[in-house]
Amino acid sequence: MSQALIRARNGLESFQKYVPADLVRELVRTKQSAKLGGTTAELTILFSDIEGFTGISEKLSADDLMQHLSEYLEGLSKEILAQHGTIDKYIGDAIMAFWGAPAPQDDAPERACEAALRCAACVDRLNSVWRTHGRPEMNTRFGIHTGEVVVGNLGSSERMNYSVIGDNVNLASRLEGVNKFYGTRILISESTYLKVKDHFHFRLVDKVAVKGRDHGVRIFELLARIGTPLAEPVARFCDAYESALETYWARDWPS
Repeated sequence: MSQALIRARNGLESFQKYVPADLVRELVRTKQSAKLGGTTAELTILFSDIEGFTGISEKLSADDLMQHLSEYLEGLSKEILAQHGTIDKYIGDAIMAFWGAPAPQDDAPERACEAALRCAACVDRLNSVWRTHGRPEMNTRFGIHTGEVVVGNLGSSERMNYSVIGDNVNLASRLEGVNKFYGTRILISESTYLKVKDHFHFRLVDKVAVKGRDHGVRIFELLARIGTPLAEPVARFCDAYESALETYWARDWPS
């Protein structure tokens, strides 16, 4: 009996490394079996990606690349899980995560933003160490969006994945990619901004066209949590940039 309990515990601990721990606990608690299907819910989704990863991978052996990437993913994953995020999947060097499921979270947008800031700080620490050892740096971009998605078990009866789908997932992914155009690091959508604007410092970046929507969506750069003072040059730049942007949008051209 003792050996059977140990094996069962080890099995559950291993199972939790492949699927979200909260989902495993819920299945055990309710004595339900995993089945296909999903529900609609408002979640906050985060995507991360490494700038120029293909070039980095070409400079390293397969073993060195796996070790380097594993160290990177370990650091970022810990920060996401510390903020009670659900890691959906690793897409090569990219991470897809979300907040608000399987357990509801009233502060999901705030947790996602905090996770992004902590992940960025983690990348800075890792890069500092790697730089001293002559190892390639991994500069990372993040995109965050809050919206209604379908969340549940997707796939087949033989193999399924607990994940999210929908247009709002795609928007979060696009925001990550848009960082490259604006030279930013963490971009969030207006829907996320409206829920967390009292907790963080932001810079209004632009209004972008989104496929399937009639109006442009404002996007914001996430800078720091309120209480962490911004450097004076950064604060001045943000004020000047936003003032110029509003003037531009108003077509207030000098005569």
